[in-house]
Amino acid sequence: MKIRKISMAVIIVILLSGCSSNSYIVKYDNDKIASRINMDIAENMIDKSLVNHKINNVTLTAVGDIMFHKWQLYRGYDKDTDSFDFINSFSYVEDYLRHSDYTIGNLETTLAGRNKGRNVRPENTYKGYHGFPCFNTPEILAYNMKKAGFDLLSTANNHSLDSKPEGVISTLDFLDEQGLAHVGTYRNEEEASEIFTTDINDMKFAFLAYTYGTNGFDVPKDKPYLINTLEMYDRDKIDDMISEVKRADKTGVDFVVTIIHFGNEYFDYPNSHQKNIVDKLFDAGADVIIGSHPHVLQPLEIRDIKCDDGSTRKGVVIYSLGNFLSSQRYTKQYPSQTDVSVIMDINFEKIDNHRAEIKSISFVPTCTFRNSRELAVLPVDEILDNMDSYNLDINEYGINRLEYARANTIKHILTYTDKDYIYNNYKYTISLD
Repeated sequence: MKIRKISMAVIIVILLSGCSSNSYIVKYDNDKIASRINMDIAENMIDKSLVNHKINNVTLTAVGDIMFHKWQLYRGYDKDTDSFDFINSFSYVEDYLRHSDYTIGNLETTLAGRNKGRNVRPENTYKGYHGFPCFNTPEILAYNMKKAGFDLLSTANNHSLDSKPEGVISTLDFLDEQGLAHVGTYRNEEEASEIFTTDINDMKFAFLAYTYGTNGFDVPKDKPYLINTLEMYDRDKIDDMISEVKRADKTGVDFVVTIIHFGNEYFDYPNSHQKNIVDKLFDAGADVIIGSHPHVLQPLEIRDIKCDDGSTRKGVVIYSLGNFLSSQRYTKQYPSQTDVSVIMDINFEKIDNHRAEIKSISFVPTCTFRNSRELAVLPVDEILDNMDSYNLDINEYGINRLEYARANTIKHILTYTDKDYIYNNYKYTISLD
């Protein structure tokens, strides 16, 4: 168990959710050994005032960009059946996705159907589907993601129109077939006007999604509802987004989660547009802001936000979750950390009818790897600690990337906060109390 140094006496942290079992951990000054407290002793430490109260907990899990380049299409194809399957891409991390009460990600591709995407260069086409620059992925991906544990996907990003307006609608149809919720793109004006809300363990969440733009593909004038786009940070479009967040906040939900595709690609830190938009979103009522588009990780911020009644609430933003799954990787020619990401857990708690709160945040560093047969997401610490248990055909480059992710990921994410973390069960957890 690793613990960052803190300058205080003993702190007892009780992890109420997000772990495989209830664990009571003592955190000592000067990096002394942290030990698990025996359950008999722990029971005496539990706040007796909470015994007769109703306590609900929710774990929301978020991952970054899910993209499918041509190298993934090759590896997912079965020539004997002329079909695709990508479940192996998630096989090493599905336990982390399934353990959650609700798992979300950014679907940065379209599901338009075979031979129905835009015409692209032949070298980027494979068996009727496309990689970069206009993504169109086999529709089996929707089934694979549902099986891996996903519940909701943001479909608003700069690749939303990669398969033309028809591809926007077919993507939603394929997601609906698998029971996957979606936000950010819509079939009609009625769908676009509805704020997506869902109840999870007696807490109510609203989800909204937006993108800075659509790679120069114009949203049809007769279908302005198709995509929640800011049209390159147009002031009126930003105001419209802020109004929608305010409207979501006034519906009586416990939390408003805004997923936004913004920032500069391959920049490790947020730009002024991101920071200004985040400020506006928090003021409008957003509680959690999840960023995407840079394809690399950007840091986390924890805010104390003033409420209208004079109280304060916690707000959490991660400016970019980076690539969760893609073929992009670090090379000398392209030295960006595009293969490193995290699985992020946000833990919420509600006691009786009091205002629900964000209690803690956890991270599992991940890294994509490839060999001749597979391209998959790996949970970094678990793989490195148990390498002999996995039948991985991984070369020296792959090992080096895992070691880089372990050494640098959490440090980078916590650039903007001085909060300490506890490491347990391959997760790095920070408390917001």
